[in-house]
Amino acid sequence: MKRYLPLDILRGLTIFGMVLSAIVPYGVLPPWMYHIQNPPPAHALDMTISGISWVDIVFPIFIFCMGVSIPIAGRKRIEAREENHESKGKIRNTFLKEVFERFLMLWLFSYLYTLLDFSDVKGWLPQLATITGFLSLFTLYYIFPKTAISSFSAWLIKYKNQIRVSGIIIITLLIIAGNLFFGEVVSVHRRGIIIFLLAFLYLFGSLIWYFTRNNVRSRAFVFGLILLFSAVTMYFGLQGKIYAIKELRWILNLEYFYFLLILVPATFIGDLIYGGEGRKHSLIIKAEFWLASLSVVTGIVAFFIEGSIKKVPCTISYCFITLGISLYLLLLIHYILPKMQSRTLIIFTRIFSGAGSNPLMSYIAFGSFVIPVFKLTGLIIVYQAAYPPGYPWIGVARAVVAVLFTMSLVALMSEKKIFWRA
Repeated sequence: MKRYLPLDILRGLTIFGMVLSAIVPYGVLPPWMYHIQNPPPAHALDMTISGISWVDIVFPIFIFCMGVSIPIAGRKRIEAREENHESKGKIRNTFLKEVFERFLMLWLFSYLYTLLDFSDVKGWLPQLATITGFLSLFTLYYIFPKTAISSFSAWLIKYKNQIRVSGIIIITLLIIAGNLFFGEVVSVHRRGIIIFLLAFLYLFGSLIWYFTRNNVRSRAFVFGLILLFSAVTMYFGLQGKIYAIKELRWILNLEYFYFLLILVPATFIGDLIYGGEGRKHSLIIKAEFWLASLSVVTGIVAFFIEGSIKKVPCTISYCFITLGISLYLLLLIHYILPKMQSRTLIIFTRIFSGAGSNPLMSYIAFGSFVIPVFKLTGLIIVYQAAYPPGYPWIGVARAVVAVLFTMSLVALMSEKKIFWRA
């Protein structure tokens, strides 16, 4: 099965939303342009506020995309090994090994990209160090070619292990230098929370899918247990109590389980898409539509039971409604994609699908590469001038252009077959 283009585009849209929401003008836009529970102008967290904005749904959509991709990628790998006549035991052990390796690499990435970002420190040296840190991540996360198609690719294959070791040394030295010379704090608490959460969601979601991949009822039963666990712990406010314990909150977060309410149903969608080849297309679309509708209706019912819809603390209604929205958006993209024939729309499709197929690079490229380059070259003056004081919506337009520019760079890398993977 080829890459499912609507999924890459949807993932690209979520990355666009996550990066955009982080760089729009601070404190001067309407509340719906920020997390609803962090209203302007102070953006202090107010957990009494109920509701969601577009900013609140981009992360759940990304979780949904991960859930859909788990069966698609997993079945490809399993079937490839079955064609090589590998034993079931070997296939299982290899798959589980790959899952844990990817989990560890995602978990590590959540720390590395944060600890290698010195762009907030004044001076040219921290900017250069940040760019060096960004480039050093290629040594760990770049997918090396499997076959030599040029002298350069042959060199990469030959010295792959040496490149990895060199990267580890450079990254270690940069983190030490950042702590000694730039005053950067090195701590288990200093990580990118989104990637950190995604690492655990990937681990639990992949294990659930693998052991229930041929038994829909078993996966539905596991989902029911997760729903019951979520309802009970939310009712007793256990998430907040755990978060209050500093020694635990850096590693234990009940959102690992709450967001499985989005990811696990998404694996059913992934199975439908993967198994949809050769089946009647309209039946697959109808099944996905009714699943989306069921999710939204369930979320609305949960809303009336819980009395609110909140991201913090997470509510069941939040998970189900954002799940339904995610699936509706996937169906919408699937429907309109064949109709996007104009040159401009094709360009946007290439940008979003290219960035969406390279999510790790897309997520950090703006802060870890583009902004430091702007500061080193003086383009930061142009960037700052593009947001005149008192015109916040021009600032939003600037942010949109900046994110699209960044995603275009990543899409170009994707078209050159340069990918990062955990």
